[in-house]
Amino acid sequence: YHIPGRTAVSVTTDTVARIADRAPTLVGMKHAVNDLDFVTEVLARLGSEFRVFCGLEALSLPMLAVGGAGVMNAVGNLAPDRVAALCQAVTSGKLAEARRLHDELFDLSQAIFLDTNPIPLKYMMTRMGLLPAPDVRLPLVPITDDARKSQLDAVLRRAGLLTASVSLVP
Repeated sequence: YHIPGRTAVSVTTDTVARIADRAPTLVGMKHAVNDLDFVTEVLARLGSEFRVFCGLEALSLPMLAVGGAGVMNAVGNLAPDRVAALCQAVTSGKLAEARRLHDELFDLSQAIFLDTNPIPLKYMMTRMGLLPAPDVRLPLVPITDDARKSQLDAVLRRAGLLTASVSLVP
């Protein structure tokens, strides 16, 4: 899982290649960095059998277009059908449909990062009835600001994932 923003370590293409050489059971990785060059270089070096999965919402469409194997991101917890449809559209060469789905997911993707992930995600999943409570582990704490809750609820409503009659999570 390549996520330097959380680990403070950036993996190079050489490092991935060395690990793959020494660990033949390594078949892929999740890449959550705004760097399509890395994906292209890894795939060119290790071949199409090595899988690179997108872990950054904004790069879902472009990474799939350059050969990414799939998507593992936070928005998939809210709209898995739309994320799957995006992947299928790219695989089928239906780029206009893929672009439409990518744009449709954009508002949700942005909302997930209005605070440290997974705080907004857990709140939204609770609102959708997917989790019993928006609990997160310390030092993170659930959203308490009603204005932020209303903002996230509005995003869910625009995406068709929340009905207007559901009350705020305490």
